[in-house]
Amino acid sequence: MATPIRERLLSALTTAVAGEYGIPAPEDERDLPVTIVQDGADEAGGSYGVVAWTTPVAIGRAAAAVDTSAMTPTAARAALRAQAHDMLAALWVALEVDDTFGGLADGFDADGQSIQTELGQFVFAELAIRLRWHHARGKPDQIDE
Repeated sequence: MATPIRERLLSALTTAVAGEYGIPAPEDERDLPVTIVQDGADEAGGSYGVVAWTTPVAIGRAAAAVDTSAMTPTAARAALRAQAHDMLAALWVALEVDDTFGGLADGFDADGQSIQTELGQFVFAELAIRLRWHHARGKPDQIDE
């Protein structure tokens, strides 16, 4: 059997965000920057001849915090928030270049987003989507019969 649509789709999404699939969260600055893609359990639907799926996917980006040593605490917090929001925006832009990921998906729906900052440490941006896709019934490697 050829590679299933689900695997090809997750690979295309991971490539789109310049990420790595299913790796553990970074533990120190030497592992940064990094973008991690993690999928959840699929929800099924469908009609005659087609199995439709919705797959929850979380995409997180981590980077070393910008140098805030010469800033006031208020300015430092603002700089870190700006850095995290820029990272979040870059993830959305990367996803929306082709929301079908080369014709493998029917599209995606936004499901959430967040940022986290740790003064002088790391900056995180995470978004969640619900990826909509399908395959031919009984043929998980084919989009259509």
